[in-house]
Amino acid sequence: MTQYNNRCANNGVLSALYSLALLLGALSLSLFFSDNASAAVYDALKLCATVIIPSVFPFMIISDFLVSAVNFNSLKLPSRIFERIFHIKGDGLCAFTMGAICGFPLGVKCACELYRAGRISRAEAEKLIGFSNNTGPAFIVSGIGVGLRGSAADGIFLYLVMLASAIAVGIIFPTKKGSALVEYKFDDNRTRFDLIASVKSAALGCVYICAFLTFFAPVCALVRIISGGGYIYLLSLPFFEVGNAVKEISLSPMLTDLGSLALTGFAISFSGL
Repeated sequence: MTQYNNRCANNGVLSALYSLALLLGALSLSLFFSDNASAAVYDALKLCATVIIPSVFPFMIISDFLVSAVNFNSLKLPSRIFERIFHIKGDGLCAFTMGAICGFPLGVKCACELYRAGRISRAEAEKLIGFSNNTGPAFIVSGIGVGLRGSAADGIFLYLVMLASAIAVGIIFPTKKGSALVEYKFDDNRTRFDLIASVKSAALGCVYICAFLTFFAPVCALVRIISGGGYIYLLSLPFFEVGNAVKEISLSPMLTDLGSLALTGFAISFSGL
């Protein structure tokens, strides 16, 4: 328990330092490079209004419908296959499917609730989070592929590569022994599709995406000023926020088509700190 508390404290310190660095960077940009900050925020809001929201919003509702229509407890054979491949209890199939269909953070949320319910161990939950925190097809295929890269084929290819990478991570990394913690009963079944709730959830999800994209836009602009906008700038973008990174990578004349696609794939898989 002491080691766990110390690790949580260290993670809290690192998170606070990272957040402080971002805030100081944004503040410095707004004070000394106000024109650049304003232009970056304007471009981010324009990207949200013209690309992100139109492409992601309807697919979030469709994904919610698909998830609500599937009873994971009835999928005996897929659950056994999942357990055999990843060495995690079959209940973990729910988290992986949610992460693959709806995208982050639903996969992680489901994995945490499975752990709290005592249906998977802590070690299983940690491993499950590692390959269930994925980008959804709505954002990759429609938002990035069609909206930013102008190619649905690129979006589909990137989505399949991301899923293959996630599966490889789940297979390669071992499952450590751990004990389960029972706190409350988790229910991953939805009896019916709730359109009103789905619309609200999709709207809130779009707000989250656009809010992070807009916040990181001036931060990325500051990085561009400091780095001079060369290859270092493009390589550093995936470490901040995926939307701004993919936009700049897709529009950069310095990268070949293959290089742009590869770096976009890295940005999608990493998705920023």
